[in-house]
Amino acid sequence: ATPRSSARQLVREALERYGLNPDDFGQFALCDVVGRPGGGGAAGGGWQGEHLREVGDWERPLVLQELWKPKAGWSRRFEIRRRQDLERAGD
Repeated sequence: ATPRSSARQLVREALERYGLNPDDFGQFALCDVVGRPGGGGAAGGGWQGEHLREVGDWERPLVLQELWKPKAGWSRRFEIRRRQDLERAGD
């Protein structure tokens, strides 16, 4: 990934890397997720995402990361999600 990489390109590359059909990239979206470590509740806890935003296909995730940093105690990561799951969650 480079600052010039679009979200669409990164999703396509991730699908290819994990052995999925890269032509199915339209079924997936890159999401910007902000959360806190240790929010899982289990022993040791995990990472708990609390705020999710679908990144536009032509947005540049590494540029977004440079422009906006979460507050202290929060962290951010990018996740690939199925678009149908995002639509269901929005209902």
